[in-house]
Amino acid sequence: MKNTTSLMVLAVCLSSFFTSQSQENSTWYAYSLYGDKQKITELKEVVLYEEVKEEDSPYPARIDTVSIEKRLNDSIYIITHQRRDGEFALMANTGIRDGAIKSIGIYYPSETIEAVETLYAREGLPIWNTLTTRWVFSEGQTKTLESAPGYDEVTREAILEALSIREEISPMLKAYVEEHPDTKPSRLYRFVEVKAQQKFIELGYNPYKQVPYNFEKQFEGDEEVIKLLTASVSFE
Repeated sequence: MKNTTSLMVLAVCLSSFFTSQSQENSTWYAYSLYGDKQKITELKEVVLYEEVKEEDSPYPARIDTVSIEKRLNDSIYIITHQRRDGEFALMANTGIRDGAIKSIGIYYPSETIEAVETLYAREGLPIWNTLTTRWVFSEGQTKTLESAPGYDEVTREAILEALSIREEISPMLKAYVEEHPDTKPSRLYRFVEVKAQQKFIELGYNPYKQVPYNFEKQFEGDEEVIKLLTASVSFE
């Protein structure tokens, strides 16, 4: 019965997809830490997340769904996830670069649509909101990314600029920890890593490219770079 229900849900989602392909900029792509690619299709009532498999892969691509329950405006939605029955949240879509890159963030998990809407009306987006966003890319931007140099080709100037984001995001880290006092240090370092990745993208690099690299070895003897690489996360 469970499998039958899942197939029915998938059929409805795919039906929505084929009747809504004319929507401009509705298809985006994202990458995991290990370079795995995911296709994200945003439709009127649902967002589809589909694994991008190699053509000769023997395994079917998994499709995950997020339902859009209410649109507060063109970029702010209240959503539910098929794996979280009864839990609603705010999804914020923010343009980053000329329709080629945007960020997606999820905030204010609550038990009702009204609770999410009230929190957003009262608080707006959290001060730390960009710490938890995921960057997604247009098809054209993915081609630019995939032809860009990886971390093994990073210059001194680029790594200094990318690592300088630590000072920039310190107030956001502090605000996040104040709201989430049980946050593990590994999560904070992950926030810093993702923000550095985003800066590298702006500088013309592909942080998802799977290449062998070791920044400490690449910049061995450069005290300024090594100091930034090994500095602890600061909240000041």
